[in-house]
Amino acid sequence: MNKKIALITGANSGVGLATAKGLAATGFDLILLVRSEAKAKATQEAILQRFPVTKVDYEIADLEDIDSVRFAVQQIRKRYVKIDRIINNAGYSPDEIAFTKDGYEKSFVANHLGHFALTISLLDLVEASQEGRIINISSAAHGLGKVSRFLIKNDKNLTAFKAYGDGKLANILFTKGLAKRLAGKPILAFSLHPGLVGTNFGGNFTGFSSFLIKLAKPFMISSEEGAETSIFLATTSFENVKRDNGKYFAKCKVKSTNNNDITTDNADWLWERSLEIVGK
Repeated sequence: MNKKIALITGANSGVGLATAKGLAATGFDLILLVRSEAKAKATQEAILQRFPVTKVDYEIADLEDIDSVRFAVQQIRKRYVKIDRIINNAGYSPDEIAFTKDGYEKSFVANHLGHFALTISLLDLVEASQEGRIINISSAAHGLGKVSRFLIKNDKNLTAFKAYGDGKLANILFTKGLAKRLAGKPILAFSLHPGLVGTNFGGNFTGFSSFLIKLAKPFMISSEEGAETSIFLATTSFENVKRDNGKYFAKCKVKSTNNNDITTDNADWLWERSLEIVGK
């Protein structure tokens, strides 16, 4: 039996782990892309205990470090000739703004550029699936994003919420860019809002940001509920979702976006700038 394979970033906790377990339950084999080998091994063991017939592989990469992503891609390509799903789940909001050695804001690199580099380097493996899907986890916080702030080096005017909104807006624009460039190929791309999920998101926050997270806690949903849309888009039939290629989902349905910067021109601009930075 030729089992489907899903590559999931940030799969060692929260929505990513719930997604991995949900896909294992439907018969997928898994590749977990995580930063910590210790956590990767613990996650691998936990999934295998529950789903012993699932193949659970892992690769270590730091999405803030494009060289680390490139190395992970090389290792994955040595072991696989096909990947059926890429689920770009990992992401975070910084408590304090920090920049990479190249001057780019770190959470934007992790939330967008690292996933961009990973995904475009594996597109031929996804195409080999003949019903491939790329699923980018965005957020309703995309409404806070502004393309005019993207990729400004050492931008001292950024705040944590602006940076997070920018990354989540980039996830949607990246999805639009994928759908445009992959038209006619057996690959679909989607972005989604998982909901306000009660994970360790915001656990690094201090001050007023921490206060806001505490206020929201009673209204948050479980990781399993947050994973439902990712699992739906990964498991429903190709024919059922191909008409919605490139669209944004919430609660397993197409949802309107809330940002006037979501345009084809901006998606094209981000694609070209991202290519310049990560290399072709």
